[in-house]
Amino acid sequence: MSSNPLEKVAPKLVGLIRLSSALNAKDIDFYKSIDKGIKQHSEETNEEMITLLNKVVQSAVSASTDLNPKDLLITNGNDLENMKVVGNVLDSLFENVEIGLDDYFKARRSGKVTTGSSSNQDGYTYLDETDRNSAHSLPEKMHYSSVPKPQLKFLDKVNNFEIHPFKPLITAKPKSVVPFEESMKLITAAEDDPEHYNNPYAYEIMNMEYPEWIFSPIETPYMSVPWKGSSAPTWVDDPSQLDDLLTELVKCKVIGVDLEHHDYRTYHGLTSLMQISTDTKKDYLIDPLSPALKPCLNRLNVVFADPKIIKVFHGAFMDMIWLQRDLGLYVVSLFDTYWAAKELALGKYSLAFLLEKYVRFRTSKKWQLADWRIRPLSPEMMNYAKADTHFLIELFCKIQADLVNKPGALRRVLYESRKVSNRRFEYSTYKPSNATNKGVVSTNGSVPLRPEYQDQLFSFNSNRDAPWINLMQNNGLLMSKGPIVEALYKWRDNEARTEDESQRFVMSDFVLASLANAFNPETIDQITETNVLTAINRSARFGSSLFVRKYVKELTKLIREVMKQVLKMDIKAWDFTTGTDSPQMASNLVADKDDVYESIKDAERLEEEFEDFYSQYKKVNFGGDGGESKGHAKFEKEKLSDVWSVEYGKKCKFVKGTEVKKRLHKAIEHLKEYEEPVLEVKEDGGVEIADNVSDVEEAVEEKEDETNSSDIDEIITLRKHNKGKNKKRVVEVGEEVIDLKKKIMEPLQRRDRRKKRGKKRSFDPYSASSSQNPDIARVKKRKPRDIGKNVVFKR
Repeated sequence: MSSNPLEKVAPKLVGLIRLSSALNAKDIDFYKSIDKGIKQHSEETNEEMITLLNKVVQSAVSASTDLNPKDLLITNGNDLENMKVVGNVLDSLFENVEIGLDDYFKARRSGKVTTGSSSNQDGYTYLDETDRNSAHSLPEKMHYSSVPKPQLKFLDKVNNFEIHPFKPLITAKPKSVVPFEESMKLITAAEDDPEHYNNPYAYEIMNMEYPEWIFSPIETPYMSVPWKGSSAPTWVDDPSQLDDLLTELVKCKVIGVDLEHHDYRTYHGLTSLMQISTDTKKDYLIDPLSPALKPCLNRLNVVFADPKIIKVFHGAFMDMIWLQRDLGLYVVSLFDTYWAAKELALGKYSLAFLLEKYVRFRTSKKWQLADWRIRPLSPEMMNYAKADTHFLIELFCKIQADLVNKPGALRRVLYESRKVSNRRFEYSTYKPSNATNKGVVSTNGSVPLRPEYQDQLFSFNSNRDAPWINLMQNNGLLMSKGPIVEALYKWRDNEARTEDESQRFVMSDFVLASLANAFNPETIDQITETNVLTAINRSARFGSSLFVRKYVKELTKLIREVMKQVLKMDIKAWDFTTGTDSPQMASNLVADKDDVYESIKDAERLEEEFEDFYSQYKKVNFGGDGGESKGHAKFEKEKLSDVWSVEYGKKCKFVKGTEVKKRLHKAIEHLKEYEEPVLEVKEDGGVEIADNVSDVEEAVEEKEDETNSSDIDEIITLRKHNKGKNKKRVVEVGEEVIDLKKKIMEPLQRRDRRKKRGKKRSFDPYSASSSQNPDIARVKKRKPRDIGKNVVFKR
């Protein structure tokens, strides 16, 4: 006898499902309305079912899921939400099943399947043996927590309104080739490059040689301390601990480094934690948020700038920027395992994948989005931070062995690592054009504090480098929304700088796009505080609406002012600048002469309109000193008389009057080479060659006179077609006349060829002739089936 309980339950479930399917839900409401007994019994049954379902859900949630039981309750009369609850529980359970099956099959392929209760039966070491589900979410209190801002305690107060380029935070330059004074010189502005300071270690990064041993196989491969037996990391948050740390680091040939960063409650961002592991098998957690320690951390350049010590990072693209901007640290002899994975074409390039492949260690994504400003760190967060670098040196040794076996691969990885380390941070105000290719990185989305961006609510700047253009493209906003998007974007940036908050904390992109789409210049009377608040609340579920609600009055005033200016804009000037066709505003249309009179009666309004137009005209066209245009074309003032036409394009070329004269003379000389053609006229009766063009013209005029002198009383037939009677054809002298009526070759048309071949016989299986052979069974036609009928189970 089978012990499977489903064999007994399944037949009963089939009957229950059939009964419930046959019963229409609307019938229940009908019977409840006419019979109180049925109503009472139905409600009692409903409550019992809800209680049972809640017990099932709570039991399922407790089975290795991270869902909160309080959020998963079945309620009466809310079917849509109930389905979401059931769906969330099932999704979590299915995910656990999938993870378990995946681990099982991987272990079976490796021959390490066991039936015992070993915690690492799949062959992997886990960051947390009790937390193997990578889908486990972060506790709410750890995610964007409301901790006090640590930057308020820094000795150097935060000022986000930069008035000079970013200056490196170093007072000395250890391990240098180029002297400190020369490295710290301010570079004067060039055509497309504002004044700036170079990366002070640029020469050392790109030219200092890596140690020789890295190009050969490592004799004694490094093996990390097993995770279970490893000691807790050393916490460093006081300047007095730096000496001991430096003493340990200078002994090393290789160190592994990683950073944790926070960018939600600050404008430029904060390096919140530094992890270092040494080849002496020690782990350190350094606190860069410590007000006393932070100014002293640039002393680590003794190690970080030493070319004899390999610094192993993974994906150091932004780590180099954070180290420069916050701590004044620069890395010489960088080895980036991300570029190593790319060179080996491993397919996946994350640190988690590399640790699984080379070290068989599985980390957790649970703490990736944690707020690393929290102090003190919980034991779980410290373990996660330690895991990022604990195996990094072992990973380096194993991946270096693969690179050595591939000719030229290691040198390519080191060159890419040099380029990553040579990148520099710069404020957006002093960001050069083509910054990406120049290795310059600024705060994402930051608006430059330059006059062309700040002196007006919105501009004619449709350059793709403008920070709000990317937002418009990502949210599908039309270019006609450019003025309001630019004004809101610059308001958001200014508030973020003032409060030292991120732009998305002040106002998310979704809220900004919703405000831009909610209002139009034609409906300016609808721009009220109530409607602005409604637009904000409509997108509140997407976050970042708490801060912006405090500024509803200010935002309403801003939006109204933008719309007023848009109404007075010269639409043609806007379309010319942006390359778009905007719909005409009501204020730009004049219906008739009365409207024209009304528009010029008010002298003050007329003067205001003209001033607005003139200011916009100057921006678009010529308006500089010395005859030089600020906009599109540049030329010398004394040669203005030579200008024939101006091309407003990227090349900024113009054609001089003298050049036009040369072109005209050349065209005239070219036309003189052609002689007057001699024409002939062919009529229906034959071919007649005209003596000259004048004879042809006289013949045409006589024909027109005959047509015009027709009888006045003649009956005129409408839509009468003249089918080529007395048609004349003009032919050049010497041209061979071809008789088109005489056909030399006449190819058969497709239809004629088909007729000529004749129709092929087709086989009809239902015809009588097909049944003449008694050995072949005659095919019977089937009756068409009725599809789509409802089927009802009957007992």
